[in-house]
Amino acid sequence: MRVPAITGPDLAEAFGARLGRDVVFDQITAEEFRTSVAPLIGESAAADIAGAYQAMSAMAGRSIAPGTSAQKLLGITPRTTSQWLDDIGL
Repeated sequence: MRVPAITGPDLAEAFGARLGRDVVFDQITAEEFRTSVAPLIGESAAADIAGAYQAMSAMAGRSIAPGTSAQKLLGITPRTTSQWLDDIGL
């Protein structure tokens, strides 16, 4: 059994439920992401994050083995997206 990653559509659904309206995930390429955030966080950081996103996009199913998950290794329980939105006051 593997734990699936949170996807863009999952986040859009959680935000939509919280906001009480439709929220749509509009996928962009890693390069489009890099270009959009570089003015905010700098070119180097933007390139690093875009590279990570590019690598993740090549992972089939982007799932996490429970035995090596941060949850297991650190003994923590991650918040759901809904809990996180509540915690940030949204």
